[in-house]
Parts: sequence; C-alpha cells; structure tokens
Amino acid sequence: MTMKNYTLLFILLAVCQVGFAQNKTLEKANKLFASQAYAEAITAYENESELDADASLNLADAYYFTGDATQAVKAYDVAWEINEGRSPEAHFRYADALKRNKDYNRANEILTNYTGTNIDILKTMEAHDMKVSQFFLPEVIDAASDYDDFGAAYYDRQIVFASNRNGARPIYPWTGKPYLDLYYAKTNGEAITDEGFFPGNINTDTHESNAVFTADGQKMYFTRTSDKFTKLNGAKVAPLQLYSAELISGKWDNIVMLPISSDEYSVAHPALSPDEKTLYFSSDMPGGFGSFDIYKAEITGNNTFGSPVNLGKNINSDKLEQFPYVSENGNLYFASNRIEGLGGLDLYSSDPEVGAFAEAYNLGSSINSNADDFALIIKEREASGFISSNRTGKDKLYSFETFPNLDYQILGNVDDKKTLEPLPGAEVTLFRPETGTIQKMTTEADGSFKFMVRPNNLYKIKASKALYAPVEKEVKIEYSQNTKTLIKLQMSAYADTENIVAVNERNQLTQVNLEKIYFDFDKSSIRPDAAVILDKLVDLMQKYTEMSIEVASHTDQRGSDKYNKELSEKRAQSTVEYLVSKGIDRDRLQAKGYGETDPINDCNDMNCTEEQQDVNRRSEFTILK
Repeated sequence: MTMKNYTLLFILLAVCQVGFAQNKTLEKANKLFASQAYAEAITAYENESELDADASLNLADAYYFTGDATQAVKAYDVAWEINEGRSPEAHFRYADALKRNKDYNRANEILTNYTGTNIDILKTMEAHDMKVSQFFLPEVIDAASDYDDFGAAYYDRQIVFASNRNGARPIYPWTGKPYLDLYYAKTNGEAITDEGFFPGNINTDTHESNAVFTADGQKMYFTRTSDKFTKLNGAKVAPLQLYSAELISGKWDNIVMLPISSDEYSVAHPALSPDEKTLYFSSDMPGGFGSFDIYKAEITGNNTFGSPVNLGKNINSDKLEQFPYVSENGNLYFASNRIEGLGGLDLYSSDPEVGAFAEAYNLGSSINSNADDFALIIKEREASGFISSNRTGKDKLYSFETFPNLDYQILGNVDDKKTLEPLPGAEVTLFRPETGTIQKMTTEADGSFKFMVRPNNLYKIKASKALYAPVEKEVKIEYSQNTKTLIKLQMSAYADTENIVAVNERNQLTQVNLEKIYFDFDKSSIRPDAAVILDKLVDLMQKYTEMSIEVASHTDQRGSDKYNKELSEKRAQSTVEYLVSKGIDRDRLQAKGYGETDPINDCNDMNCTEEQQDVNRRSEFTILK
C-alpha cells in the first residue's frame, strides 16, 4: 500500500504500544511497529516462535496496514484466540480484512458485535446498486506494470499520477517500497504511454502525490509529506501537507506550502470547485467527525485562504473520508472506509445543494470492489474518468465509462417438465456464486417470478418445490439496451425421474418404493438384509439434498394396540438412526410409528390370513419435500 495508507498515521498510532519484550528480537519488532516500519516489523515478528497478546495484534495490524489482507486475517484469527476483548478499532480492521477476502458472513458477525446492530454488507450494497443513477465499466490501465500507480489528475490532455517507480528514491519503511513521485503520461484507456518524471522541482526524496490543476494549466496544488517530524502518542510522524506551484516561463516554480497546512496534523488530497474559488481537501485536524474528514476553504487570493470548513455529517463519518473531487457539474466524489462498504475504501458521491452537499451515497458494486477504490476523477459530459484501486494486489489506475443505470430484470416461469403446466408456490432463489443468496421469492399462480438485477454480473437461479427435483440455471446479465432477460425453469417430479419413486394410488402420497424391510421378532434393530435395502434410500437422498422423508412403520393387527404402537415407533426411529449414520442430516428425517392403525386391507386380526398380516407389516418412506 502507498500514500493512502500513510494518511492513516495519526488515527492508527493508538495500536503502537510497545509491550514488555521477552527478548531483544521481540523488543525490536515492537519498536519497528511503533515507528510505522511495518514491512520490517512483519519480518521481525515472523521470526518469533511465540507472540504475546499485544505482539500478535501488532502483527495482524502490520499486515493490514501494508495491504496483505490474507495474512492479516490469519493473524487476526490468532490474536482473537488469545484475547477477544479487543478495541473497537481492532474489530473494525479485522472485519475489513475479512471483507477484503470476500468473507462477508464473518465480517457481518464481527461488525454486528462492533456496532451492536445487525449488519448485512451484501444486502446493503444491493440497495445501493438500485439507487445509483450511473453504471460504471472500469478497465485497468497498464496491468502488467510492477509499480504502484494511483491518483490521476487531468492536465493538458494528459494525466498526472503518483508512482513508486523511481528506484533511486529512498525506501519508505511503511511499505518497503520507494517513496512516491509525480509522473505525467498519455493514456488511451488501456495503457500508459509517453510517461515521464514530472518536470521542475516538484518531486523530492519524500512523498508527492494527488495533484490538481487550474483550467488554464498555470497553477497546481499537490500533496507532499513533511520533512519535519512531530510527536503523537510517543511516536514520530511526518504529516501530509498541501503545496502549490506556478508555471512560470514553461517551468514549474514558486513552490509554496499552503497556509492551511500544519506541522501538527495532515492536510492532503486537494480538489478545486468548477469556478476555482474553493479548495477542497482531506484532513485529520482537531474537531472533525472521526479520523480524516473532507473540508473546504475559500480561495481569497494568491495562496491566501479562508478558514477551513468541515463539510458536515452529510459527507463525513467516524471513519476515513479522503480523495475529494468536484466535477464540472458540481458533484462531490470521495472515498471512505465506512462500515457498509464492500471492503477497504469505497467510492461515494454527493449532489450539490445551495451552499452545501446532499447526503452522500455509495456508488455501488459496478465501480467498488472488496479492495481500496479511491481517487475518482470524471468528465461527466464525456461520461468517462479514472479511479485508482488495488483490487489486483497493487495500486493501479483504471479508466471507466458511465452509462445510465437502467432497471434490469430477470423474468421467468417455472413449469412441470412432463405436463408443461405452471408450478405455483415454487421457491425461486437468486444468488451470485461468489457472494451467496441475494433474494428469494415464491412463484405466482401462473408460475411466474421476477428479480431486479445489475448488468455485467453472473447470477444463478434455483427453483425448489416439494416433491420435485430442484433445478438451477446460470444467467449472465450484459449491459445493453435490452433490460429484460427471459428464462424458463422446468422441474421434474421425483415420481417422473426415479424408478423407485411413485405416487401411491391408495393415499396419493409420493413414496419411495423399496423392498420390504424385515425386523426380527419383537426387535427394532436394523438387520443386514434391511441395511442393503435402506442404502438405496441413502443414495436417493444424497442425490437430492433437499429431499425430506417421513419414515413410517406399521405393524399387523396381532398384539395390543399399545404394544404395536410402541414397537412401530422403535422400528421407525431405528431406521432413522441408520440413515443418519450414513450421513443423512437428521433434520431431513421424521420417524412415525402408526402401529396397526393404517392397514392396507380391511381384514381384522381374527379374519386375516398370514399373507394379509404380512402385507400390513411394512415400512413406508413418504417424500415430504
């Protein structure tokens, strides 16, 4: 991870407490962690055979801060085994690491404990998707590059961006990679061409990133890390600061730190209003809602500004708000890692109102991922722009186009495959293979169903109905003007599919017809010959994993009613236990003992032949669903 992680410095230092080291190696690791040298700290911690509670959490946080979510989750798992009583922010980072690994179920659990309210990330994102007016199609630029590139800005038919591609720069201890510089390049949306080191004296041995240019190209604002350190919570940190530069005689000169910057806190990520009378930026200055908030300051003259004004609760939260951008239409775009996001930083937008901005909303899953998505810039009249994301493992630039967010639908019918008659009351489930169930509904009287969906997504639809084999179909929704996708699901009744399944004409129940199962006299244990027969039922239930069965045992009419009832119940339960021993879930089985109450023939005990008694003594397997 690069500059965006560096901006976490002031809010993350609380985790940097050095424990009482058991040895010099652990003490060194803790000191490296406390000084934000996370890459080196990871190596030092991994060389330890055993970590105490604080060190185990430090290791997890170090992986988190350097962007290795997979290792972070493993380390958080260990840290939680040692001590679950972690701080709220540790819970938040643990959940965010889980989200970055697309483990949304576990993330929901952690966040629910963290907030005290029920959290369902994917359901929330589905709601965002339905509200967003734009649909985004991002494509990575220069995917094969080994460098981190991010934070594009428009400049003279080119883009200017930050990169760590300068191997001559010092190594940044946080990431173990070179410090950032500004570069310029041309791009066709697929690759970076004619790139070059940004001219003048803009770049130094510290970080430079996130520039914005006036429309005439004569002035720029950018972010630079201070070369002075300040102490916060016992650790030395270098705050982020805003600078300006002017194009004088073809050279960028007159580089000045803006007076709204500080040595005590960070001010970063500049953006200009369309009329260039207001500067927007991100800062963790005192008095904000959480960590970094979005602020604005009126530009009153050449490098003179009014007092910073927090954009308020419509924009800011108790989490990070960073990388603002104001479009030509006055819309505010920014990144935030608030709880409802898909993971890491998500992109948000807010519409302009008189003197303020409306409540911000998440831009949805067409542009956001489970990783960091940030630094959006857009030319709305051209319906195109750029974002930055580390969804491939490195910070990369993405170009995108926008399209109207049309109402896409899947319209379908569920029919009986044999009779072609509609099947009302079938349960139809819509889900994504990678994230699970999205929505469920029941078919109407005509067998129809309807789902609202998003384009450029792969869905699966599954239909289930009692006494029918479930059926599943994969549906790819492409972006096009045709917003309706029609599908037909045909279900086969078990009785039409399996030779051993039939509708019993006597009671009109769908039953599994097996050879007769015998029990020893006055016994309920499963005999070897009965086990061979029951294994056929096991095979059937393993094939149809949603099938539920009632195991019904009947006796002949000899003996007392009470005796026969108890004996049949024992035999039914014994049969269930055998099926469970073969791996069938107990919840799919019901044991019923009917005794002598449901004979097949009308004879009574005195008038029945041995053959008639034998017919009544039986086990039946009725399919419940």
